[in-house]
Amino acid sequence: MQPGRWSSLGLVLALVPVSSIAMGGGLATDPFSTLHGLPSAPGVLWQGETQLPPLPKVAPAAEDWAGRDWTLAELTAYALGHNPQTAAAWNGLRAQAAALGVAESAWLPTLTLSTPISRRQAVSTAGFSVPVRNSVSPNLTLSYTLWDFGLRRAKVDAARAQEWVAGFTQNQSIQAVAFSVAQAYYQVLGDRALLLADRQTVAEQEKNLEAAELLHRAGQATIGALYQARAALAQARSTLAAQEQTLRASQGALAAALGLAPSTAIGLADLRLEAPPPPGLAEAAETLMQAAEKANPALQESRAQLAVAEANVRSTRAAGLPSLAVSGNYGYQFQNGFAPGDTWGLGLTLTVPLFTGFNRHYQIRQAQAQADQAAAQLRQSQSTTLAQVWQDYHNFQGALASYPGARSSLENAEKALEVVRAQYRVGQATIQDVLLAESSLAQARYTLIQKLVSSYVALAQLSQAVGMPLGEAQP
Repeated sequence: MQPGRWSSLGLVLALVPVSSIAMGGGLATDPFSTLHGLPSAPGVLWQGETQLPPLPKVAPAAEDWAGRDWTLAELTAYALGHNPQTAAAWNGLRAQAAALGVAESAWLPTLTLSTPISRRQAVSTAGFSVPVRNSVSPNLTLSYTLWDFGLRRAKVDAARAQEWVAGFTQNQSIQAVAFSVAQAYYQVLGDRALLLADRQTVAEQEKNLEAAELLHRAGQATIGALYQARAALAQARSTLAAQEQTLRASQGALAAALGLAPSTAIGLADLRLEAPPPPGLAEAAETLMQAAEKANPALQESRAQLAVAEANVRSTRAAGLPSLAVSGNYGYQFQNGFAPGDTWGLGLTLTVPLFTGFNRHYQIRQAQAQADQAAAQLRQSQSTTLAQVWQDYHNFQGALASYPGARSSLENAEKALEVVRAQYRVGQATIQDVLLAESSLAQARYTLIQKLVSSYVALAQLSQAVGMPLGEAQP
């Protein structure tokens, strides 16, 4: 290097610490300006620059969702194909299938082609330059593990068990989406039925107010009775307004379960109050619990997790044992000034781990503890599944048992209101009696709707706990 260049380099090296001091030591403490854009105080929101992926655009609905009434089966089928939860679980299963392929590839040899290309010039010890040499050396290398005491087999078993885990995870996602659609579907039907009941209550209260005004003008009702009728009408209208918003919320939940925008309007048939609840189950709770042990995907996933942990124990043990591999290579070298020539080699490699600082020892202990943990989690999953089936079974039976009483209560409340209204028209009952009878009728309507909806939701919950469809799916 020329003297001028040495002096320039020295000047730069001399100016670096000076500039660091001039910048308050910032270059030395944060040379890449990582603190740039951070909040000035703990309570200040971070608004740093980001390069996040864009949010996915919500595609317009391909169906005319408000043009006809959709059944629960149709909505469920659509949701399973369009809900992001099922798509994520399916892609997770595909990834684990690829991971199994990665593990299986260890049974095949590896073949690598490398081609070094170089241009080289050297100076001899005598002080004169050696001519430039250009060389090209293509080389093939083959390697294959002959024996590894079951290491590859254990890794394949672990990867296959992980695929089982992903498969049962997908099954859980499918059941979770199906249940969320069913729950939202029944909720919308129930809220719509409650909305119709509230509208009917408002209409009845408007008639009561008209009657109270007529009686008041005729001197047959007090001003207090008129005020009570007005208050009852105002309360009914308030309840109706609140129920309209509740229905909008449940409709948005149903649309979201389908993978649609919450504002999507979906046509559904009205819930018929005269519709019977789902029929009872012929199976006993014990029979359903036995079925859940074979069909519940969460329980099967725990079994697969135990298989993964046991395979990892075998893999960890085998990794500490000797392995035998064969390798070979063949190359051909082209170099100017020399005749081309080939090179080859063949050999066996025996690898015997002698001492790893107890690393392998603790890895085996860790893998065995994780297997024991997976076994305990399997027992816990089994207990939780059986308890859930037992509880959901009796919740469903309780919903069925309470339905006849709710139906009878509605019928009696309707008759009682007719009697009180007739007495009110002839002056044998007060406005308070009418309002009380109408309140009882409205409560009976609400109770019947809730019992009908809850019976179908309870059946859907039981089906999810067992892991298979049970009974009727739609009122």
